[in-house]
Amino acid sequence: MGLKAFLVTSDNQEIEIPQHYRKSEKKLKRLQRHLSRKNKGSNRRKKAIKRVAKTHLKVANQRKDFHYKTAIWLLNQSQASTERSRSVSERSRSVIAHENLNIKGLAKSMLAKSVNDAGWGQFLQILNTKAASAGCLVIAVNPNGTSQECSDCGATVPKTLADRWHNCLCGASYCRDHNAARNIKHRAAGHPVLQSSGNVRRVAGSH
Repeated sequence: MGLKAFLVTSDNQEIEIPQHYRKSEKKLKRLQRHLSRKNKGSNRRKKAIKRVAKTHLKVANQRKDFHYKTAIWLLNQSQASTERSRSVSERSRSVIAHENLNIKGLAKSMLAKSVNDAGWGQFLQILNTKAASAGCLVIAVNPNGTSQECSDCGATVPKTLADRWHNCLCGASYCRDHNAARNIKHRAAGHPVLQSSGNVRRVAGSH
């Protein structure tokens, strides 16, 4: 998950961030200015408050709708991948892995506005609920080093935040986020939950 793209899967499918709040920011600022000019207790102020609240609600509903649609899409992708691998193991189970991000910490950083607009926390709650209903397993893995580690050979390839491409001496060449998604999938495959359950032979999807 990221701020350049909402998510990138291990097979390099990308979902863009719709940025509902960013797109409504100018309108909200204008409504807030109009509200600040109204006299306290007046009917005009009450109407202005309702207009601001209505716009915020619209943004929240748009974000939630995007999260639901993205979660359903991701589950469908994972289940389709599991079906294709059914010959490998009849007992294969659909699995989705994601980074165990410190969302609350990021929401207090310089990226707070973008992080809140993306709404990763709400998305993961929806994904877990939908996955449970579909019999899919969702696993959070340690995100440390997923961008720096080569998903082909495991070597560490140092990058700055500005470096958007992963190139390794082993010949691996991937988009930075695609490389990270592949590493997340690899880490999920070795997750204790999967090792102990004995009924998952292949991790079907990752984001």
